[in-house]
Amino acid sequence: MTSSRTTLFACLALIVVTLTWGTTFPAMKAVSQQMPAGMMVGVRWALGALALAPFIRWRDRRLWRDAALLATPLFLSFVLQVLGLTFMSAGRNAFITALNVIMVPLMMPLLGGRIGGKVWIATALAGLGIVIMSYEQSSGWLGDTLTFGCAIAFAFYVLAMERFSPRHPALSLAGAQAVMMAALSPLWIAGEWLHWGAAYPAMLAGTGKVWLELLYLGLICSAFSLILQTWAQARASAVQAALIYALEPFFAALFAAWWLHEAFGPRAIAGGVLIIVAMIVSQWPSRPHQGAGHPHVPN
Repeated sequence: MTSSRTTLFACLALIVVTLTWGTTFPAMKAVSQQMPAGMMVGVRWALGALALAPFIRWRDRRLWRDAALLATPLFLSFVLQVLGLTFMSAGRNAFITALNVIMVPLMMPLLGGRIGGKVWIATALAGLGIVIMSYEQSSGWLGDTLTFGCAIAFAFYVLAMERFSPRHPALSLAGAQAVMMAALSPLWIAGEWLHWGAAYPAMLAGTGKVWLELLYLGLICSAFSLILQTWAQARASAVQAALIYALEPFFAALFAAWWLHEAFGPRAIAGGVLIIVAMIVSQWPSRPHQGAGHPHVPN
């Protein structure tokens, strides 16, 4: 197989990954309406951990240390994302979450990097996009703040991945992170239980109605996407991946409109386009041989 054909298949695989990520927003929205969010995230990652268990180097202490350091900001991003999702549409949640693509270069000075003019241009475009979207898909300051906090937490996760991922096989590290995420979930569940008290068990009654969605989130959106992403990113450049990942909010909006019948009108689309343009500008290399930073979003 020629190099160009390999790259083509890798890009197609990344499109599948991004398409899958786009479905996580309406899927989580649908599941969160039937069961507590903490339980949803716990079940999702437990299923993902079971699927990736054969790839984990269980006796590698360094692996578990790095997985714990990675899972902490990742878990926080999930908490903030799901909480924000309760105050807004799935489409709007996806667009704001995707701002982690811009937050990563903004945080680069923490590692001694520099911020170029294109990052400030991208930040201005993204801010304008959110303002335009707010006129149509309003959620209030709380929902926006929680979701923006998710973007920041995930940006820290991306920066940590840049440091820790070269130390371990990709599938082993991904599986260990899934285990850590599942292990952290009882903290969220305990907080929900304390908040809702005796009503909490009754809130689990709707779980049986969304078991297909839970399987989809755990096995496809978590385990399968991690495997496919690992294979594809070894064969496609970071710039190609960045441009493809920028499609995620559009996919999320489309699935939210189809799955949840959410309105996504002209102003929201215009704001979304500006945000995607901002993502592309922030990730575009300064020179042909330079790559963009890793822009990955969860789900």
